[in-house]
Amino acid sequence: MKIFITGLTSSSLGGMEYHNLGNYVIMEPFIEELHREFPQASIATSIQMSDEFCQRFNIISLRNKRFWSYGYHTAQKTALDIIRVFFWKILKIMGLEFKSVLQSSALLSELDKTDLVIDFSGDIYGDNAAFPKFLEGNARLLFAMFLNKPTVMLIGSPGPFRKIWRLILAKMIMKRLDLITTREPVSAEFLEYIGIKGDNVVSTACPSVLFKRDESKKAHEILEYEKIIPKHKPTAGLIICGWNMRKGPYNKWPREDEEYEPFIKLIDHLINNLGLRVCLMSHQNGTDKDFNLIRGNDHRIIDQLINIICDKYGEDKFFTLKGLYGASMSKTIIGQFDMLISGRIHGAVQGLTQAIPTAIIDYGHKPRAHKLKGFASLYDVEEYVCNPTDASNMIMIADKLWTERKSVSQRLSMRIPQVADLARKNFTLTRMIYEKKHRE
Repeated sequence: MKIFITGLTSSSLGGMEYHNLGNYVIMEPFIEELHREFPQASIATSIQMSDEFCQRFNIISLRNKRFWSYGYHTAQKTALDIIRVFFWKILKIMGLEFKSVLQSSALLSELDKTDLVIDFSGDIYGDNAAFPKFLEGNARLLFAMFLNKPTVMLIGSPGPFRKIWRLILAKMIMKRLDLITTREPVSAEFLEYIGIKGDNVVSTACPSVLFKRDESKKAHEILEYEKIIPKHKPTAGLIICGWNMRKGPYNKWPREDEEYEPFIKLIDHLINNLGLRVCLMSHQNGTDKDFNLIRGNDHRIIDQLINIICDKYGEDKFFTLKGLYGASMSKTIIGQFDMLISGRIHGAVQGLTQAIPTAIIDYGHKPRAHKLKGFASLYDVEEYVCNPTDASNMIMIADKLWTERKSVSQRLSMRIPQVADLARKNFTLTRMIYEKKHRE
């Protein structure tokens, strides 16, 4: 059996694995659970993972640029593939089987030999996808369905679709998929609102709940090096990113000092009124040409914020991490916090999945992300979503969370196993769909 994973999320080399750590905390358990449900299957993906990852998790990243680049040349190839697949379909209706029509295309050839197609687009399927990327992603799904392959869209947060043509195309494709699972309930409600509903649409949970932290001796040494342990006072983790700023785009640079005012007021309150030590950290990195970790866009925001308030507090009250870390070590660090306030949703998830009392910082500018409220609902922390443009709101939520931290942690401890079961359901349902189609 062969499985092909495609999708619109961070497809180029390094993006999924090293940059946005939130992507990686999904990808690793995603592959592990697929292997668990389909132990005999070979897995190929258009998402460009490193050779080391491919060897460790027994998958193949398809290196042909046809699978991961988007633009004029890709559009040309897609147009040719449309002609090929329609020609193949007409010949098949006439009782003729010409595989050579498909084999002349790298994409169609891969789809032809695939037994199950999985779309993994996260929150990119919608307005977040660039024009050529959105068209290409839908073309791949359309090709798979033309070839009569079981085709599923897993753990997505589709939308929004402000452009009418995007909505029409999305509805045409999604209504014909064998299975759609959303990684939080608000996305399922959104799909129902736009008319995509039925037994093939199921609200599950994101596999990031299954991601494991680093428990090694080296991890303990890093905690000591960063002076996270031993703890002399309670510590609050604070993760902010460009999405939380009042003015977009998320990667806007440079930024004015005044844009940081709400976060400065929050930090002052956490330190002076709640008596907490604050760790300002990133849940995102960049890479150099050799894929060594370097400081990314979020680090620029952190650096500027530190420069603004560096003279106010010593390391015993306010600090940031000296090193750059991947997803598993970041989860280990987050697990040491007594409270977490995160503007990266999967930074928040790495706290929630360890029963750390966690508040979620909303986006400060458009496009708004309904996934944030969805994840908050999934983990039963809707009351701890705060507005980054309103310092008083963030302070109020922080006070409430700190006061209720014990009950929140207890509630999360009971909720985590339930969310984990929902996450595994994605892959159980996929196997059931595959077996049903295979019997037909």
